[in-house]
Amino acid sequence: MDDPRALSDALQALSDWLGGEPADDPAADLVALKRHMPILAAPGIAAERKQVLVDEVSERVMDLAERLRPQLLAAHLPLAATVFELTEQVCVALLDVAGAYAELVDAGRRSLLRASAARQTLAASALGLVTEACALSGLAAMQTPAGGWRLAHRLASAVDLAAGEASAARTAYLRLLAVAVSQPEGLTARELAWLFDFLDERVLAVALLAPDAATEGGAVWWIDPGADAPPVALARRAVPAELQAEGRAWAFNPRAMAQKLSECIDWVTAHMTAAELAGSSCDIEPLAAEEGGFPAGLAPLEMLALLRRLRMHWMATPVREQPRRAQQYVIQVSVGLKTVWELGCGLREQGRVHEWVVLNESPGGYAIMSAAGVDCEVEAGSAVALRREHGQPWSVCVVRWVRSEHPGQLELGLQLIGPSFQSVKVGFRGTAALHPSPALSLPVMEPVRRHPAMLALAGTYASRRFVFVRDLGHVYVAQARALGLDMQTPSVELFQYEIDPYPI
Repeated sequence: MDDPRALSDALQALSDWLGGEPADDPAADLVALKRHMPILAAPGIAAERKQVLVDEVSERVMDLAERLRPQLLAAHLPLAATVFELTEQVCVALLDVAGAYAELVDAGRRSLLRASAARQTLAASALGLVTEACALSGLAAMQTPAGGWRLAHRLASAVDLAAGEASAARTAYLRLLAVAVSQPEGLTARELAWLFDFLDERVLAVALLAPDAATEGGAVWWIDPGADAPPVALARRAVPAELQAEGRAWAFNPRAMAQKLSECIDWVTAHMTAAELAGSSCDIEPLAAEEGGFPAGLAPLEMLALLRRLRMHWMATPVREQPRRAQQYVIQVSVGLKTVWELGCGLREQGRVHEWVVLNESPGGYAIMSAAGVDCEVEAGSAVALRREHGQPWSVCVVRWVRSEHPGQLELGLQLIGPSFQSVKVGFRGTAALHPSPALSLPVMEPVRRHPAMLALAGTYASRRFVFVRDLGHVYVAQARALGLDMQTPSVELFQYEIDPYPI
């Protein structure tokens, strides 16, 4: 924009828009934002004036993101096309404004006029926008926006976060890394939103971020600062020789964070025990934000399950043990424990079974994709039953991850937990429930599981002893002893059991 008058008019138009009230429709505000964004890259604007403009535009785009977030938390996957496209566009806008901050950081470093603290502040603001873009895309089960990781690494390099001391920028960058190594596609929207809020200086300060990548370690992840890619687990793929030789790879190790989580788990457990002794409904009511410094959004049981899964991921990288084979065939799928339980009871109404396509499979699970849209609610941790054709037994799986690359389309990663099932009802001692809960009785599955198991709704498991009832023409009642939780997700619990030889 070489014409000074045109530049002045464009700056005035941007100032007028920023001074006005945001539009009621986020999409309309987004259109206006796109119209004004080119002025931030125009030459001839003083650095101080440009920073003020970028700060104000950042506030406006964050307002857009904050208005979109509740929609994503309340929506069911896959998202409607309008919400999906709006999310994509807001993420792009967030990264564009973060890029404007990055230009200010680079300009300050080249001119040496800006103090290091000022560049750190700019980098922290930019990384906050990148974090919001990653959070929104995660809530929508979308991939991290293109260019997001490259921009984050660029900012981290510009202010030397890998070798620097604690700062807001370093905390923001570590938050991105910590979420990336937590298998975010395996979290529900509520869990992911809670995790972004939970990860603060208390937890992140103990994480290791070093400018030299380690060559061994079960919890080590390496980073290529020049790539548009998240951290890579060293246990899955070695650092490329070229990066290693040139010393360009960074190392991130979250194991100390896992040890910090143990303190959080102990605190939540003690809180729940105290509440139970006092007779309050701790298993239902969320913790207040001021209690223990935990953000709102999850009930204590949900929080405890999530913290334990995070600790497991951060202590040692999960490694795929079985090879996958690419496939392409149609299967029948039923989603949700209650729906699967009703199938086992003989209910066959339309809408319970849907057709999906298998993309790949291994002895331990499947990756499947919706074949003709999705008209059922599905999220990470849900129970799923599938079979190849009518007449075959239903296999039972748990959704390990969810991805959505296009509106109306979903991909699911499934972990096989049972080659067949029977519908039963279970009741635990010491619970206030007046009616037994639905559950799926699963057979022994060597070598993974040497005892039969129950897959029940989350919150069902309450004590060692329980009773289950099976009605397959004749009623079978048995008392059993639970052998401990094998899996706990926001939707279901899996526990092995044995028939109690001394029923009471």
